Amino acid sequence: MPSISSVVKDVRALGASAPLRAVYEASKRTNGHARLFRPVPGGYTSTPLDIGHHVPSSERARGRCLEDARLIVEEGTRVFGERVPTGSSASWAMDPLTGRCWPEDTPWWQIDIRTDQRLSDVKFTWESARHRDLVVLARASVLEPDGPWFPHLESMLVRWCRECRPEEGVNWYSSLELALRAIAWSQVLRLVGDRLHGGLRAELDDQLVASARHIMVELPYTMTSMKNNHLLGDGLGLMVLGKMFPDHPAAGRWRSMGDRLMLKQLGRHMLPDGSMIEDSLSYHRFVLEMFIVRVLIGDAPDAVARAMSTAAEHLITLGVLDGDVPQYGDWDEGRVLADSAPAGDVAGAALLARHLVGGSTPASAWDIYDELAWYAAASGTAEPAPPRPEGPWTSGHFSGVRRGLWAVWLKRSLTPSHQHADLTSVWIQHDGSWVTRDPGTGTYNGPLHVRDGFRTSAAHPVWRPDGGDLLGPHRAFRWQRSTVPAGSAAVELPLGTILAVWHDGFDEGRCLRLVLVEDSGVTVIDRLPEGARGWVMTAPEGDAGERLVLEGSTSTIAEEAPFAGWISETYGRWAPSPWRQSRADAGWFVWGAGDTRTINDEHLTVREDDDLVTIDLEIDGTLHTVEVARA
Repeated sequence: MPSISSVVKDVRALGASAPLRAVYEASKRTNGHARLFRPVPGGYTSTPLDIGHHVPSSERARGRCLEDARLIVEEGTRVFGERVPTGSSASWAMDPLTGRCWPEDTPWWQIDIRTDQRLSDVKFTWESARHRDLVVLARASVLEPDGPWFPHLESMLVRWCRECRPEEGVNWYSSLELALRAIAWSQVLRLVGDRLHGGLRAELDDQLVASARHIMVELPYTMTSMKNNHLLGDGLGLMVLGKMFPDHPAAGRWRSMGDRLMLKQLGRHMLPDGSMIEDSLSYHRFVLEMFIVRVLIGDAPDAVARAMSTAAEHLITLGVLDGDVPQYGDWDEGRVLADSAPAGDVAGAALLARHLVGGSTPASAWDIYDELAWYAAASGTAEPAPPRPEGPWTSGHFSGVRRGLWAVWLKRSLTPSHQHADLTSVWIQHDGSWVTRDPGTGTYNGPLHVRDGFRTSAAHPVWRPDGGDLLGPHRAFRWQRSTVPAGSAAVELPLGTILAVWHDGFDEGRCLRLVLVEDSGVTVIDRLPEGARGWVMTAPEGDAGERLVLEGSTSTIAEEAPFAGWISETYGRWAPSPWRQSRADAGWFVWGAGDTRTINDEHLTVREDDDLVTIDLEIDGTLHTVEVARA
């Protein structure tokens, strides 16, 4: 039984949607869902859409696909960087963490996926059930029609129809999962649908029709409780299903509702510079790929095409074509498109989006990125991508600069979905290797101390009162507040670049950070508010962490209580990695990487009001003035 304080926090977090959420949960518990999610008539034949059907001429792209298909057949489906038997040699309901199965013959609403009594973290089962690996097998079946790929694919689909009947089992729990599966199945049917035996093809079509009805029935819940990528994904799923079944009596309604949902959420979701309310690199790619699919299936509203273009340019500004960028916010490898490349790459989706709006794309990209090789006909263009402009840049939640061998990102704002409490975080690379880096995500549904250990301020290079947090975690995804007032600036000076940010996130007063980036090093100048005592900052180290200059710091590795000293490269896994921790009181604190400056209060004067901080900084006898305005 949840405590009264926990219930109050839930109601505050849900806001006006709390009453509907309560009715929805009551319907689940009283089996009212049995009337809502009843069987639907089948008998309709799908028309697969032209998504992911371009067969690449590139030997590298073909080889990646065949090697991936071999691993699927021999070792299993990909789940967060590992191969598991789920869906391949074991039930689609199998949880790879425990080796046990979620109930197969139980209505999905009667299955506990949230409380401490649940079987496991359901994302590990859902990841297999998104069926991106089935798309890979279908592609391999086209490349090698007589290979083992098609029989294995067909057996996996037969197993699915036997084990995952409509509205039964954990794989029918989430409308978003149904939408993503429909997109994958459309690709499979487009590539090898004519080779599936008639009975199996009919079962798949019946499940697709049932998926559309499920998404429609779930809309009141989605529209009130999931105003983020779920609403976009459900809308996209309805649009795809409406186009796949043009003869279904409800197809027009599915298509109309699909675009209405996407456009409704688009106004909330996208910011003018191409960033999103979802403060997460993983979810930015995920949503960008939704826009790409909507454009690929045709007749996309202009607003969706614009969002696709600006979202891609935001990633490119962030630096995804130059190498690694900070893995900020929640990271769970979420994809809409299918590829056979390492899960951490986000450049392929950005390049595909740019290509779809007529942007320049290097001819070599079709060799490197499956997103181009399978989703876009090779254009033969040889134009390189435009060079990165010189000087500092600002886009979305970040400002940054590349100077000499140094690359720096400064977190200048927060938005209220999938964010971490990382405002003012500074991430530093030297010659492509991380000096300070983001520790990752760890888990959503695993131990709460691990979830909070990765997403709270304690895991990031930000100052905080000892024991305090910028946002205050509440359950696995919510916060006691979603954002805080802040201001930022990025200024080019003769000697280097200054990035600056301030925020009013703590009762003690305003925190201020300046980052001076020169060819020789990076100097971080922090001012803690008057009255600050015993504040703490954590800097997770990267491979080049020995370049970090953080005086008086201590190193922590692999501690459980409090959870500290870990790195999570991908969802569900973490390994020991040093975190440097430092303490300071009110006033100035200077640290950095490489050749850092000696700067104290004699070199600094600060004037501030509610919306503007003006900083006079004396360096080498020259006075520089930087104005940092509220965002």
